[in-house]
Amino acid sequence: MTQASRHLADALLASGARCVAFLGLAKNVGKTTALVAALEELYRRRYAAGVTSAGRDGEIVDTITGEPKPRFRVWPGQWLASASSTFESASFATDRVAALPFSTRFGDVEIRRADAEGEIEMIGPSTASQMRETASALQTAGARIVLVDGAIGRRAFAGAKIADGIVLSVGLAAASDTAAALSAARSGVDLVRLDSPPPEAAVRPFEGALTDLALRALAPRRGETLVAEDFASVFLSPDDRRQLRDAGVGLAVRRRARLLAITVNPTAPARPPVDAARFFASVRAEFPDVPVFDLVADLQSMDS
Repeated sequence: MTQASRHLADALLASGARCVAFLGLAKNVGKTTALVAALEELYRRRYAAGVTSAGRDGEIVDTITGEPKPRFRVWPGQWLASASSTFESASFATDRVAALPFSTRFGDVEIRRADAEGEIEMIGPSTASQMRETASALQTAGARIVLVDGAIGRRAFAGAKIADGIVLSVGLAAASDTAAALSAARSGVDLVRLDSPPPEAAVRPFEGALTDLALRALAPRRGETLVAEDFASVFLSPDDRRQLRDAGVGLAVRRRARLLAITVNPTAPARPPVDAARFFASVRAEFPDVPVFDLVADLQSMDS
């Protein structure tokens, strides 16, 4: 294990979070690598962990790029929630703990306990309500912390009713170059860190998914602050959010998220990597108040 992996686990445990969502700004930014590194370190500390995925993760190759993907690896004693067929092809044996009352096209979602270290393709529940029930079932089985593999496009699974901590993975694959990747990172962090409305705000509550179509129907006025449930309810593009600010309209949430850490990846499929140390330093400079990690190059911003 690397020093960066140890410090990432420190950040998770110090937060006291019971359910942490790992969100990637795009495919191939290192989200699964970060989650697996955290799982391994939690195992080494004998800290009971559960894991599931918002959708499908851990396949051998990327279904879009054809590039090899990091395998989803777990350790003995960890609890998993995945479609029943995925356990049949896993490289390790499991003990079945429970069957949940919903299914995927790959079978019913089951809770199982790993008997050995190994690899698996994870296919988790398909709705936010199912994810909430799944996380609860993993905790009932014995997990003191639940890690959820997700993506910024599937952020309903990271809502405040489910996750009480967020790890955001950013990388070169999220944009065309380093400057654009940093811009995407700023936008992602701004979204996750949407705050409660200030006391003096002219609040306009909003229920449901705040999309560009919903925004046009609302026609907010200058001086108003739109208040959504949480960041996972906000599906406005960076341009839409910037236009709101320029128009004097605030954006806030009723339930704040906690950004626990940022992980970085200076590589992208079919492109030469950028210098890992420089990319890490750029991200760290953008977010000096958030722990930043490169788990492959073993770079970290937390004090030793």
